[in-house]
Parts: sequence; C-alpha cells; structure tokens
Amino acid sequence: MTISLSGPTTIRTFGFNIPCRRFLIRANVTRDKRLPVVDEFVLRALKVCEELPVRRIASFFGFTPSEMEKVISDLIGSGLVVVHGDSVRLHASAHEHFRGASDGVPHIVEVESWPIRVWFDLVSKNMAPPGTRSARNLIDVHPASLARDLPVSYARTAFEDNFADYLRRVRRIPNPDRFALYSVPEAMAERFGSLVFPVDQNLVFDPDPRLEPNLLAIHADDMPRLRKLADAVLDTYRGLIYADTSRAALAEFASLSGDPSVTDAYGGTATFDLPRWISLNPDIEANDRRPILGASYLRRNIDVLTALIDNLPKPATSVEVAPTKEIVWYRPGGTAWGCSPELRDAIRSIRAAIRRKFGRTSIRSTLVSPDGSRGRESPRRFEGLFDTGYLAPPGFLSPAVEAIHVPDVATLLLVNVDLSSTVQIPVGFASTRQQERDRIVSKLSALHSRLSELWRTERRDDEEPTELEPEDDDQDE
Repeated sequence: MTISLSGPTTIRTFGFNIPCRRFLIRANVTRDKRLPVVDEFVLRALKVCEELPVRRIASFFGFTPSEMEKVISDLIGSGLVVVHGDSVRLHASAHEHFRGASDGVPHIVEVESWPIRVWFDLVSKNMAPPGTRSARNLIDVHPASLARDLPVSYARTAFEDNFADYLRRVRRIPNPDRFALYSVPEAMAERFGSLVFPVDQNLVFDPDPRLEPNLLAIHADDMPRLRKLADAVLDTYRGLIYADTSRAALAEFASLSGDPSVTDAYGGTATFDLPRWISLNPDIEANDRRPILGASYLRRNIDVLTALIDNLPKPATSVEVAPTKEIVWYRPGGTAWGCSPELRDAIRSIRAAIRRKFGRTSIRSTLVSPDGSRGRESPRRFEGLFDTGYLAPPGFLSPAVEAIHVPDVATLLLVNVDLSSTVQIPVGFASTRQQERDRIVSKLSALHSRLSELWRTERRDDEEPTELEPEDDDQDE
C-alpha cells in the first residue's frame, strides 16, 4: 500500500450515538403491479379497438378455445372486461388502470398492510436511516435542545408527510414511485435507543494542512432538514481532545521503533513534514514492515498489519504455537481515541489473522489506558470490546504514543505529530520484525506489574466480546 496525499486522506473515524425513539406504524400501502403479459395485451388491444371478437384474440395468440376461455374468465373475474355475445370489451372501471400510465400500460393497484418500525432521532426530530447500533465506546450526543420525547401524533404526521423519503432514504427501495401511502390506521410509541452517526476526519492540503469532518450520513439535499442534527454532531466533534505531541514522545517513539525518520521529518522545526517522511519510508512492499498513516484501527491500517501476519512463515511444529496469544493495545491519551465502530472490527480482524496463521489458539485482548484518561473519561467504556482493561501509572508511556503488541507475532507503533499548530495526526509503522517486537517487550512488558486492573472478562475461546446494549434488527418487509 502506497501512502498517497493526492486527495482527501482519512485520518480518523468516529461514531456518534444519537438518541432516538422507535415507533410501530401500521400502514396500508398501495402498490402498482403489472398484469400478466397476455392479460396486459388483451386490455391494451381493447383500449385501442374498444371491442374485439374473442376468436380473433385467440387466433393472434394461437390459443385453443378452452385456453382463451380461461383468459377471458380471469379478466371477467377481476372486473376488467365484459362479454357481449362473441365479442369482449373493457369494463368501465378498467379504464382507471390506464390513468397516469405514460407508457400506455395498464396497472392494477394492490393494498398491502405494512407493520413498520421506524426510528426518529430526538435531535432533529426526523426519521433516521438504518445504521450501526450504539456502543459504549462511541460518543454520546446530548445537545441542550434535545427532545425528551416525541408524541405519537408527531410521528404519525411526519411519517405521512414524508412517506416518499422513508421509502427512498430509510428503506432504500428502488423505484419508490411504485408505492403510495393509503392510510395509517395505527401508530404506537415503543422504546428509546440510539443509532450511530458516522463521521470521517479527512486530511486535506489547500495548500496548508487541515482536518475536515465528513458527515457521511447526510446527503447535501438533506442538510436543511437535518441541520440541527449536523450542528449537534459537529459541536460534539469539536469538543474531542487529542493527545499533544512532545519531544519526549518523539524520543520514546524512536526508541521503541528503532527508527529516526519521524524526528528527521521535523528537520529541526516545530512542524512535521509529511511528504518528506513518506519519502524517507518508500513503500517497497516489504513483507515485514510498512509505514502507516492515521488511526491504528482504520480499515486500511489493520489490513496492513494483518497482511504482515499472513506473510509470516507457518509454525514448523505445534510446539512453536503458544497455548494462548494476546493482543495488548497500549492506547494514547485523549477523548478522541477509540470512538469508532472500526475499533471492534480491528480487534476481530487481528484475531482472525492470528488464527489463520496459528490455528484455533486461544486469544485474549488487553487494553492499557494512560493515567491521564482517568479524569477526562471513563476507561471502562471499552469494557465490551477488550477482555481485560488496565490503567497505567504516570510515566508508563507517553500519551502521544500508541502501540499494538501481539507477543512473538507483530507490533504496530504510532506517534502524534504536528502538521501545524492546530493539526495533529498519527504516523508510524506496522512490523513483524523480531528486533522491534523485542524492544516492546524490554521497554513495556516488564512494567506490567505496575498496572491497575480495571476489569477482566472470562470467556470461551470461540466467543467474541459482545455489545453491552444489543439492539434487534427492526427493519420489516
């Protein structure tokens, strides 16, 4: 993977828990439906000719008298045609099936009962599209204007007024014009919950570097309707805290990685020269070490790490496979870290890579949080993701440095760098080299006796940590 800065580059991803209320709405919906081909042709011919002999229609299709009799009987039973002697003509009501049909094709209308569970967000009071379920590691949005509740009458009226948008944006039904809302005989308020609003943080140079939030869940034409929601998410986003870099952090990273290129890219100045750092670390498709840019748990960075694990030689014998493997994640400081649905996916991907290489070995995940996280947030919000959680003592590791260590397998190291006085991003390396793994062991593993345990979860080897607030799939039909 070559690091490219030719366009916006995702640096971090976030998930915001948006408070919502779910409603059960029973809707009667009409659906336009095409007739069978033979019935459709007969009706179109009668629409043009007004009346035709039955045997002439049978002759055109090559039907026997008994086959034609069945076709005509079906149309009579549907109230679409009437027979006069040996001829057939459209029933007066059949003309309604051509109304509004620009292609001249008759349509029939069916009424269906849809039990619909739909979420309304309590910020903008709009129907919410389906999304990722809420999780404790994500960011809660609680603006001052948050609605405490929505009356059933509001949900019913909003659904009726925005049925077309519901089909297009929530249900994502192609050709939604096929449907129309006939009536809403019942609406009931159900439980409260949360849905996740995703945001990407992109790095752009224009020409100076800046970090831009990308509100993935809002289309441009929806912005007026969802402005309150967008403002609430952006206000919360702006309040996130990142770990400040320092000379000590850069020195610690260089010591752990054995690589001076990050310090060299500063060139004795106060800002990090990202293009220069990339040039100092040309991507040569090395099988044991790659540079990475952005949050550790980004899909592209975890793909790099797992590819390196896949490139490791197979263990020669079962003796080389430890009975238990461990993923030890030394997280950086700041409230912005780990607030992404991708963190869970990253842990699962690393587990899968280890098992591809070493078989069905037992794997535990451990999170080590810096001491400074105690006052700004609750480190236990990651309890549903990691099997074990620890709090590090002061001075254990710079809060601007992050490390993922899989003993005897791989490591990933990152450090926050300053692109400007207001823009900080993580850069670093993923590696399976023995010497880099040994440095992690010598500098950090020996200090584990000083860690304070926050939680410990016992589970079977085939279990994955589960969400602490599971939600069912409530999209019907």
